[in-house]
Amino acid sequence: MWIKKAEITSFGKWRQQTFLFESKNQLVYGLNEAGKSTLYQFIQAILFGFPAKRKKGQDYTPDDGSGFGGRLLIVHATYGTVTIERYKNKNKGKAKVWLEDGQQGDEELLEKILYPLNLQLFRQVFTFQQEQLQQLETLTEENLHEALISLGLSGSNELFEQRLQLKNTYEGIYRPRGRKQPLNQALQKYQSLQQKISEKEAQEASFQQLVRQADEEKLEVTQEAAKKRQLQERQLILEQQRMNWTSYAEFLELNKMDLWLIADEKQRAELQTFYQDYQQLMKEQEKLHAALQQHSGNQDSARYYFYLENELRIQQLLDEKVAISRMLDEEQRIAVKLAQAGTNAAHWQQNPPRPFADESAVQALFAPLQAQQKMLEEQQIRLRLVKEQRDQAEASLNSYEQKHPELFNNKKNPPWLFVAAVIGLLGAFLVPAPVRYLLLIAAAACAIIGATKRSRPADKDTWQEKLGQLDVYEGQLAETTEKLSQSQQKNQQLLEQIQKELRQRNLTSTENEFAVIQENQQAKNYLAQQQVSQELQQRQSTLHQTLLQQEQRFAFLAEWLPLHEKTLSEKLSTLEQFAKEMEQIRFAQTYQENTVLQQRIHETQRQQQQLLAQSQLLLEKLGLSYPAEIPAFLQRETEVLQKQVRLQELTESVAPLFTQETTLAEIEAALAGLAQAMQASEQQLLQLQEHEQRSRLQIQQMQADGTLDSLYQQASQQRALVEKLTADYAAAKLENQLLQDIATELSEQQLPELLNQATDYFQLLTNNAHSRLDFTEGVLTVDQLSLYNLSTGTKDQVMMAFRFAYLALQQKHPLCPVIIDDGWLHYDHQRKYQFAKLLQQFSQNYQIICLSSDQEMVSYYQELHQPVWELKGVQR
Repeated sequence: MWIKKAEITSFGKWRQQTFLFESKNQLVYGLNEAGKSTLYQFIQAILFGFPAKRKKGQDYTPDDGSGFGGRLLIVHATYGTVTIERYKNKNKGKAKVWLEDGQQGDEELLEKILYPLNLQLFRQVFTFQQEQLQQLETLTEENLHEALISLGLSGSNELFEQRLQLKNTYEGIYRPRGRKQPLNQALQKYQSLQQKISEKEAQEASFQQLVRQADEEKLEVTQEAAKKRQLQERQLILEQQRMNWTSYAEFLELNKMDLWLIADEKQRAELQTFYQDYQQLMKEQEKLHAALQQHSGNQDSARYYFYLENELRIQQLLDEKVAISRMLDEEQRIAVKLAQAGTNAAHWQQNPPRPFADESAVQALFAPLQAQQKMLEEQQIRLRLVKEQRDQAEASLNSYEQKHPELFNNKKNPPWLFVAAVIGLLGAFLVPAPVRYLLLIAAAACAIIGATKRSRPADKDTWQEKLGQLDVYEGQLAETTEKLSQSQQKNQQLLEQIQKELRQRNLTSTENEFAVIQENQQAKNYLAQQQVSQELQQRQSTLHQTLLQQEQRFAFLAEWLPLHEKTLSEKLSTLEQFAKEMEQIRFAQTYQENTVLQQRIHETQRQQQQLLAQSQLLLEKLGLSYPAEIPAFLQRETEVLQKQVRLQELTESVAPLFTQETTLAEIEAALAGLAQAMQASEQQLLQLQEHEQRSRLQIQQMQADGTLDSLYQQASQQRALVEKLTADYAAAKLENQLLQDIATELSEQQLPELLNQATDYFQLLTNNAHSRLDFTEGVLTVDQLSLYNLSTGTKDQVMMAFRFAYLALQQKHPLCPVIIDDGWLHYDHQRKYQFAKLLQQFSQNYQIICLSSDQEMVSYYQELHQPVWELKGVQR
């Protein structure tokens, strides 16, 4: 960035003046009081704002009231030509900015354009004044380290000010031997509080013992409650076992049976087919034999003709014998199950229950009541405790009043014992020796007794204190009694709500949660059984209707067969026997000749033997010797299948309730034992809860003064303050150390380059009279000589060399023009000329503005063909 033009409206001595600047090197010449410093201050004010008025220091505010300020045109590598306008009495002294593309902005945009250039960096780095060139203490290795870090990070000493600020911060928080620092004071106060707490806790040792006792009692209550819960769960399991004992007994019986199937499904099908075929052949033989015996045809022709007319209907009935038998068996099983179900929960038959969804719903219903009951128990214990304290206070007051009856006697009793002692003492001087001694002893005894009684006067303050304490207990008793009455009313309301809810659900009204859970489970089981019973009743009704229809189909046989008062199964047997007889007549009439019948019989027998031979291997494999064993075998296999299905059902539904085999008597005995154990556990739990609540109430009373609690709270707050201050102290110190580490690292990187660059500039300034700048034991030397051995002009040249070396490190990105205000007062003509050459060389990368009243420097600028213009108070 470089300054192109300054337009001054009014600033110090300048009015309506415009100054144009070159982009490289230039010398602004003027005599003393010509306005050189005013021009410098104008540039600074437009860039960074107007300085505050000071008593000591020049004030550039115009006296004629004209506009205080002006414009400055700068050329920026990124933003191009930028116009900055600032007036003291306009826009509160803030700047207005115009870019060459027409964009406008304010102070924020100006700061963005100039960043990282600021007022401090402008003064300390880019401004050269004579007094800055004489600060030799800044040329030690340590200070150069700091200067390099400042330039490398922000171009100013902001980093080191931050380090100093951080150091002041953490030393302001804590010092090892400090007294006024916040952390020192907080630690001292915290230690004092800890000491007070220790003393108070020592005084309240009984309080701590009571707290430990209460904690132990709470643990015992928790353990006993868990034990009681386990007993309740065990009781619930036993109740379920008792309810499902019938099914469990069936499960045990089935489980002990040998339910292994001998044949698989394919073998059973083959065996069934074989037996049907074999039976068919057997029937065929029976018919043939019957026909052979009765071929004469002497049977009742009317019955036979009836049979022939209704043969199809009779055969249909016989074909449905198996299906009808199965329906009869199923109806019988359903009747048994319905009879068993009807014996359970008869009180719910009129009003079915509406049970809760699960156990948690019951617990939620009883939770408010249990909480209220617990509060009621605490209040009852508190009432008993307050009564005991009231009785003790009353007994103590009565005892004190009995010992000091003078509290109620306003008359003062005369000191008769002292009077007797005085009389005895006087009489002792009037009687002879033996009696004298007796009187002296009696007088001494009266005096001692009188003094003893006089030394124990009634203390009315103690009496008043006891009365006040009794009144306090009476007030607490009344308050506790009122609260207890309110809690009892609320407890009764909650109990009535629970009973109302249970009555609406057709459950027994009770205040025992566990009993409700049990009854709720019974209700759910009852509803499940009712559902099953409804399904069974529907099935029974369907079967009954079907069997009635089947029985009506036998009506046409009533005149020919004895079916009256017979069951459906018996009717089927009678009909089957009738069909056999009629078939025998048919065969007898169809085969009149014995020879034909015999041939038919032999053919049937041959087929039967052949069929038996084909299935012999299957019969042997299944362990059957005769075909007659097949029905029983198949019946057994069917029963085994049915029992297996039933066993599987019981295994899934009932077996999980019985972890080990037991008996109904054992379950009843266990329930009885559990009832006793639960009763004992309930009593034990109540006692433990009462002890714990009593201890807690005593703790609350001991904490009534709040002294220890207040100390705990103060200590906690003080500890939090100490922790916060400690964290702040550690953070500031750590950040300071981090900045120190950064300074060390960066300075080690930049110091050699700075030293080389400064050496080059120093050689140029001295015209190679000196060759090398270096450090010896941390101190800067010139050709191995100390700075203090050099002349004033040479010292200024050393400082000048380092200042330009700083700027050279930033020459790729020049932030600001270099402004020099007569920085060569101690130079001779040769040194001035060399300095002018340095400025000529250095202006290749920086804009340089020299403000000087030195005529000799003007001649050197002209000799080097560098621009020079003079301040005369007129516009250029």
